[in-house]
Amino acid sequence: MDINGASAIVTGGASGIGAATARQLAARGAKVVIADLQADKGEALAKELGGAFVSVDVTDTAQIEAAVNKATELGPLRALVNSAGIGWAQRTIGKDGEFASAHNLDAYKKVLAINLVGTFDCIRLAATAMSRLE
Repeated sequence: MDINGASAIVTGGASGIGAATARQLAARGAKVVIADLQADKGEALAKELGGAFVSVDVTDTAQIEAAVNKATELGPLRALVNSAGIGWAQRTIGKDGEFASAHNLDAYKKVLAINLVGTFDCIRLAATAMSRLE
């Protein structure tokens, strides 16, 4: 796919796999929107790549919309890469057999909100903007 002149969004794009992906997209001519919570790193990378940074918590639909809108200002939105995500290891049950020491359910819900719901929210909003293209 030719992405030269198109825009792309990379969630979690300020570091790690997201930053590497943003660099590869920019090297192929895309105008990249770094959508991340790490403002310092995201702004520096966006400047390096000639793209844009948008502060995005993928659990906040309005912030995702802001990233999609910024991408459409830079060029036709043709790519979305979801690299934002969290996770950590925790025992399912505690060593003492008590309910209170079982895995923290709120922590699990946060992982699902970011990694599953946030990913889908980004997909549905970016796809909606992409559907307007010829």
